[in-house]
Amino acid sequence: MPHPIDVALLVGWQEDPFYYYADDPEEYGHSIDEAQEDLQLPAALVADIKTWDAQYQATYDPDGYVWSKSGFASPEIEAAWRERGKELAARLKQESPVVASVNYRANGVIPDKTCMF
Repeated sequence: MPHPIDVALLVGWQEDPFYYYADDPEEYGHSIDEAQEDLQLPAALVADIKTWDAQYQATYDPDGYVWSKSGFASPEIEAAWRERGKELAARLKQESPVVASVNYRANGVIPDKTCMF
């Protein structure tokens, strides 16, 4: 049986959203596809996480590196996105047979280890 894995779910523009140590202690950041295999995630959960991540990636506006132009269209849309991520983090803990804990950070606005599953 595989060893339990502590996972952090933290999205960033053009970055992989999964952070955990599996087989290689040098490798911490993981793509959704890598996490599907490593964490034995069901296809439906992976599809939902990909949709959630894509919603965040769509808020990035690389035009001239003007960061102030990037972001959600409204605080309400961002809050709904964060809440959806929280639901996905809970499912990640429930649906993976190898995940010991999930540290949900959204896009970094949730402080480290304050939203744990």
